[in-house]
Amino acid sequence: MSSIVTAWMTALGGMVVLLVNHVSGHSQSTSASLSTMNFIDSIAGGIALGALGAAVLHHRLPAYGWSLGMLTSVLLGSVNPLPHVGGFLDESVPSTDWPAMDVPPLWMIIVALVLVAASTLANRHRRPAERLSIELPMTPILAGVLLVLVFVFSAEWLARHGGSLADIGVAVVVTVGGAIIAAMLLPGRDGTLVLLTVSVSAVGSATIAASVPAWSVPLLVIVAALGLFAGARHPVPTACLGALLVLVLFTAFTANTENSLLIMTGTTALAWIAGYSLAAASPHYVPNRVLGTVVLFVPSAVLGLRDYVSRGHYALRESPDEPVVCTVTTQDTSAPAWAAFAITIGCALGWWLLRSSRPLQPTATAAKPDEPEPEPR
Repeated sequence: MSSIVTAWMTALGGMVVLLVNHVSGHSQSTSASLSTMNFIDSIAGGIALGALGAAVLHHRLPAYGWSLGMLTSVLLGSVNPLPHVGGFLDESVPSTDWPAMDVPPLWMIIVALVLVAASTLANRHRRPAERLSIELPMTPILAGVLLVLVFVFSAEWLARHGGSLADIGVAVVVTVGGAIIAAMLLPGRDGTLVLLTVSVSAVGSATIAASVPAWSVPLLVIVAALGLFAGARHPVPTACLGALLVLVLFTAFTANTENSLLIMTGTTALAWIAGYSLAAASPHYVPNRVLGTVVLFVPSAVLGLRDYVSRGHYALRESPDEPVVCTVTTQDTSAPAWAAFAITIGCALGWWLLRSSRPLQPTATAAKPDEPEPEPR
């Protein structure tokens, strides 16, 4: 927050580590520690995302690009391409490389690295974008830690105990409670974005197809961009929550069908609503916008429940006279959608509580991209 060039340099450092890690992954053997490489990959990506947010979210047009890039990366991650090495796939030769090295492609990381380096040079003399505040940096950190812990715990819990209605209820209550507390920790109504993205994450985990076809990604990106534009022109968080409720009900009643048209219809609607939500709730402080957006990357309780439902419940029975017998009990495929419905209702109640307890404050108009930044007072 204190220096634009520092933000760009931090993003550049994250991209360099990301590139080195991916190049190293292609040359490592199966004896390498893939968990360590995955950890480095996640840390470097998180540094790049957060630093880019600090660098560009002070201006309206770059903020749209950053938000659209977030949604695009989620869609690209849903394509699940076949792992390949060197630009071609040879099924006759087993690959010893890390398949995750191909997501995102190496050429995309290089292009991003070049662009970030150019932006670092172009902004090396920029002035601070906003005043420093003593109490501001702590609240996004506390809210972020709370959200991540709650999300990861509830997802891991339901991935192993998704067959119990009581366990699902506890996970839903914990998720909603964590979202409301995190929203209340943020100043003003900045927590609105947290409540919306928690709902989008829950509904998206139940709605989006298990594997999105690659040809649909450009279409979905355009739909998400239209959602961003609509959210910026007519920001109504209540309408966003209502649209999510309608979408998750549609998902619940069509969960047992395998109609690809219905699945893509829900995915397309989700892309538009996700874009709308990121623009309809525009926090005043940059760290709060970064926090609210990166919630989309944290596994939700609904995702854990969907994983449990897709695998079914495995029960092992063993007696002294009989061998081990494994029985599989199928689960209700609409359970994730109903869990997402409950989470969305809880977030809607949290939005009502936030709106009634926090007066509406006038938001500062973002400077245009070609306007000079204000002098620090």
